[in-house]
Order: sequence, then structure tokens, then C-alpha cells
Amino acid sequence: MDRDIQVGERVLGPGRPALLVAEIGGNHGGDPALAASLVRAAAASGAGGVKFQAYQAPALMSRASPYFQELAAEELPFEVLAGLVRLGRDLGLVTGLTVFDEAGLDLARAAGADFLKIASGDLNHHRLLALASAAGKPVFVSTGAGEEAEVEAALAVLPPARTVLLQCTALYPAPPASANLAVMAGWLARGLAAGYSDHGLGLGAARLALALGALVLEKHFTLVRTLPGGDNALSATPEEFRRLADWAEEVRLMAGDRTKRVQPGEEAVRPLIRRAVLAARALAAGTRLAPEDLALKRPPAEGPSLWGPEGLELAIGRRLARPLAEGEPLTRADLADA
Repeated sequence: MDRDIQVGERVLGPGRPALLVAEIGGNHGGDPALAASLVRAAAASGAGGVKFQAYQAPALMSRASPYFQELAAEELPFEVLAGLVRLGRDLGLVTGLTVFDEAGLDLARAAGADFLKIASGDLNHHRLLALASAAGKPVFVSTGAGEEAEVEAALAVLPPARTVLLQCTALYPAPPASANLAVMAGWLARGLAAGYSDHGLGLGAARLALALGALVLEKHFTLVRTLPGGDNALSATPEEFRRLADWAEEVRLMAGDRTKRVQPGEEAVRPLIRRAVLAARALAAGTRLAPEDLALKRPPAEGPSLWGPEGLELAIGRRLARPLAEGEPLTRADLADA
């Protein structure tokens, strides 16, 4: 990535904490009160963001679609969605809406959503991508059921500085072997902002995505998996989401940066594990040092002037200014002609 991406109060980029988004989706079953409870529970469970879907079923799909009845039952009025966005922001969460048309984009602008989400099914809907790009907000794009050429075509429409690609599998639940997280890793290696939208059971794929450097991790969220409708059965519970948030922080700390340096606490160990020049036997003052007089070993104790391996060749042929006991470290000051 050439630059960080600002999403609400959060900044996404290499070395920064991953944004964990609790995908509420239709897990509220069309109940505004339950939806609000989910937002509060997500905030209490370590989520950094929360997302809803802004659609009107008749405008989104044919009434003959196999998805129509389910999604129509889970549809929330736009004024309710606007209130949920405000609730999320009041709780310190980054808020987002999956948008499917201009009405959804208008809602996102009016409600002050921090980011827009494009569903996997609209990866090839370039007019919608262009409208989302023109909104001036970060755009998260799911890529489930997509091909590489379709992703590249979408990237040609989307704003590079505000786009996050999400590897995704459009199956519910997604089998572990379908995660293909190497795709996300490849995008990151190209300098693209990328993350993972997880439809799998459990936390395994999400943890791996975080370990591979996901900037965004989206996971379906529920209070209990036995709630009817939506994707409750494959969603993370508050306790699981808390574990995921803790893991994300551990990953960030363990990943570090790309600079190799002595770590805190290593300073005391470093001189004790590095070899030093020691007397291989008892040596008298005035001895002209020969290779058999010296050895490279870990020293008996830390010393401020220990001579490392580079000193062995420098010491050969020099005379001792003082006697050395067997195993005693040799320093530059011990040489008569130092």
C-alpha cells in the first residue's frame, strides 16, 4: 500500500490494528430492537466496526428469486438503519452499509456511514461501483463467486486510495478448503488494501486471515446461534468475537515491522550468547599469541570490552601485557602492543 486508508476514526494500513467488523446482516430478523442489541453487544465484544445491509427487496430482486422471502422478512426501514448507524458511531464503532442502489447510497450519505460495502453479487455491477466511488467514502468490496479478471475490472472503476478488497466465498457456511486466503495474501503483496469476509464456521479462517495481514476482518455476528433466520447459525457469538479481537491484537504485536533489531530484554542476553576470545590455557605475560592459545567460546560473564570472533585473527601474533588464566576473556587492553 502506498498510503493508509482513513475509515471513520480508524486508519487502515500495514502494521496498524486490523479492523474487525461485526456483520449484522439479517441476523436481527427484521426486528429493530434486536438489531440495536446486536450493535451494543458488538461494541462490548471488541468489534471495531459494525455493518448493516441497506436494501428494499422488491428493488433488489425478482419476487420469484429463491432469496426474496427471506430477505424481505429481514429488511429494515431506512430510517431504522440510519438510527443504527448513529448508535454504532455513538458507541465508538466504525459504521458501514452494504449498498445496492442509489437509494442506499443516499442513505449512507445522510446517515453518515463511515464506509460503503459492495456485496459479492455486485462485483461486476460497474455502474454501482462507479456511483460508490463518487460518494467519496472508503469502499469495501466482497469478491465471492468472482474471478480474477472480474476483480481487475472492478479495480479499474474503484478509487485505489479508498478501496479494500475482501476475499470471500459466497457459500453459507463456507467450507474451510474454499477460503483460498492465498488470494488475499497475493493482493496484499501487490500493495492492495485487502482483508477477508468470513462465512465459515468457527474462527480458524478468520485467525489465519489476521495472521496473513488482513487489514479488515468481517465476521457475521449474533447473540446466540439458535436465533431464527439470517446467518445466525454460522455467526460468531460475543464470546467468540472477543476471542477474535484478542487474537487480532496478539497478531499485531507478534507481527512487528520489517526492521531487524535487538529486542527489549535481548540486550542482557546478547553478550552472554555471543562467542568471545578466551585463553585456551593459562598464558604468561609476554606470550606471543598463537592460534592454539586462544578459543572462541561463550564467555563466563558479561564484560564491557569482550572481544568477539572478529578479534581472533587480530590477536594472533600479538604479545600479552598480563597473564591470563585458562578460560579468561581476552580484551584489547590485554595486549602489550594494543
